[in-house]
Amino acid sequence: MNQPIITRTPMDRLRHTLMFEALLLTLLAPMMSLMLNRDIVDVGMLSVVISLKAMLINPIFNYLFDRYDVRRGRVPTERKLLGRIIHAMGLEITLTATSLPLIVWWLDVTFMQALVVDMVMIFAVMAYTLVFNWSYDRVFPVAQPAASLPLSESTV
Repeated sequence: MNQPIITRTPMDRLRHTLMFEALLLTLLAPMMSLMLNRDIVDVGMLSVVISLKAMLINPIFNYLFDRYDVRRGRVPTERKLLGRIIHAMGLEITLTATSLPLIVWWLDVTFMQALVVDMVMIFAVMAYTLVFNWSYDRVFPVAQPAASLPLSESTV
């Protein structure tokens, strides 16, 4: 008999999102300020707005990606490297598509300038996403039910 695969609770997803974004903001705002030669307050505020947007998208994306894994009989917290790379890339593509118009407007730059800036950020954030999620899954694993043993193999 197959056991159901247990996924993260809503509170766990909230903890994940808040930890992910808080650490990312502390890394991203100074990096963007230096890269763009802009005031850290202006870039920091943009980072906060993008972070809030990401906090809305991230748990939904992660939930849907987990459901995709479960439908294929895979435990989401036990993803292999390729699955983690696909997850990180999918999230970044989604976030980029929703962030570019905001960056163009906020920084008063062309779409191409925003895209170049975002491409640098994409690779940094993808690497961060990969490392953060892998680490999070190790620190906060989701316990799975023990597989049932056939009666002939069980011990009393």
